[in-house]
Amino acid sequence: MLVVMAQFINFWLTPWSAPFRAACLWFTPDTQPLQGRKPNTLAPQWVRPFFVQRWVGEAIAARLAANPATTAYRFGHDSDPDWEAAAWASYPRAILRQLDEHLLLGIVGMEVERLLRIAQEHPGLVGQMEWTGAALSASEHLAQLYAELKRRHKAMQARALLREELRRFVEWDAASSPDWPTSP
Repeated sequence: MLVVMAQFINFWLTPWSAPFRAACLWFTPDTQPLQGRKPNTLAPQWVRPFFVQRWVGEAIAARLAANPATTAYRFGHDSDPDWEAAAWASYPRAILRQLDEHLLLGIVGMEVERLLRIAQEHPGLVGQMEWTGAALSASEHLAQLYAELKRRHKAMQARALLREELRRFVEWDAASSPDWPTSP
């Protein structure tokens, strides 16, 4: 992911990211760093399709509505946000093609959880650019993962698989046993 300043700015102004931005705990639409509205045509190609980003934002909002102070994470340190630009690389397409479906869906859950953790962090504490870059990176990864699901199953089945993983994300609680090998 090569991010240019315009993409950082457009993240705050374009509709595709509005569901995620609305879920963030540290600001309201009126207190976001940038105000205004620009068309989705200015959004980068690598975050599309927009419905994926909308569904993810809605799932994060639902999880935070149920427990805004959650600190229990299904994926542990694997879903820690990456605040440095060096970590914002795209997934290699060839690697995604080699993953089995269970692992691919697990990575979807991990990236959604990463966005949840970004939504819980105050942008001022990690740096506005770093916070936005981490959110853009996780959004790109989700778009790539959906594209791989779609390549394997076609759109209708890929959407169903994504919706199911998002449902699991919203309903997960720490009392249930984790199904992901977390790092210490």
